[in-house]
Order: sequence, then C-alpha cells, then structure tokens
Amino acid sequence: MDLRTVIAGSFLALAIPLTEAATIYKTVDNNGNVVFTDTQPTDQPGEPVNLRPLTSIPALPTRRPMPVSTTKPTRQLYSRLTITKPDQNATIRDQETITVNIAISPRVRFDHTVRLRLNGKVVAESRREPTFELKEVERGRHTLTAEIVDSQQQVIRSTSHTIFVHRTIFTPDVSINPPDVSIPPSDVRIQPVQ
Repeated sequence: MDLRTVIAGSFLALAIPLTEAATIYKTVDNNGNVVFTDTQPTDQPGEPVNLRPLTSIPALPTRRPMPVSTTKPTRQLYSRLTITKPDQNATIRDQETITVNIAISPRVRFDHTVRLRLNGKVVAESRREPTFELKEVERGRHTLTAEIVDSQQQVIRSTSHTIFVHRTIFTPDVSINPPDVSIPPSDVRIQPVQ
C-alpha cells in the first residue's frame, strides 16, 4: 500500500469526528497538563477552542504498480559488428566480384548466423566465416547490411554501409584514332628528312 494513501486515510479518520463535534474544550488538569476534549468538563472550568475550518485535501489518485518484467534485459552479446571491406561510401569500378569482409567480436556463437543483405534482400549467410563474395552487382548505389541472427531468425545486431558500383557499359571494338584508309598502304612513300 502506498504511504501517501495511508497518511491521507489517517487525516480523514481524524477529521471526520472533529467536524461532527460542535465544540472543543481546553482544560488544565491537577498536574498542569493541557487536555483537549469534545465534552464540557463538569469538575473544572473549560474554555471553548475556536478551530479554523479544516482544509480538505483530495485523495491522491492511486497509481497502478509497474508490471514486473519476467524477462531479463538482453545484454549486448556482440561488442563489435562492422563491415570492414568495402569502405563506407566506397566506389567500386568494373569488378565482377565484390568481397565483403565483416569484423565481429567476440566470435559468432554456434547457434547464431551472419547474414548479408544487399538493398534489403538476403544474398548470403554463414555460421563461421564472415567473408562474402558478391557477383555481378548492378551499377548504381547499394546498401550492404550485415546482421547477426539467432536460431529464431531474430536480428541481434546489424550495421549498414553504402557503396557505389560503376561499370563500363560500352567498349568500342575499334581504336578511337583509326588509321586513314583513304590511301592504300602500298602507295605510301616515306620521304627522308633533309
């Protein structure tokens, strides 16, 4: 029970009889002690006491106790989860395969899995090796997300990187400066410099 409720109830219990009593009398007994009573003494003189009106205090609203959590707070199982390669905002040019390295500390538990997402789509998973090879990634901006998941596929920890992939989309089959084909090679004569 809340202490404030007990105190408020005690004041209420004391205030109700005082409000119902018409007069309070003050007397002094034979030993000199001051006595207050609601009945007029017959054996000695008593003087009426004028009380100020009682201040009414509304009861405090009762608060519901916070529910006690039966689940233990989850502690951080992994102190480090970082994508070490490629770097954040790295530009990757004309590579068929992109290697993604992930640093995890401590090592991944046996019942957890490291998962790699490319733009939200799961592209690789591993229980032991946090190194992945991505093949033929389209050109453009991409988000790499590394996640550690438990056996119920709940994400324990995750981190993300943005990378930019550039690809050459046109390679000419001929030289940019082709030889002049208007003169046949047999007719070309080299003049010595004088």
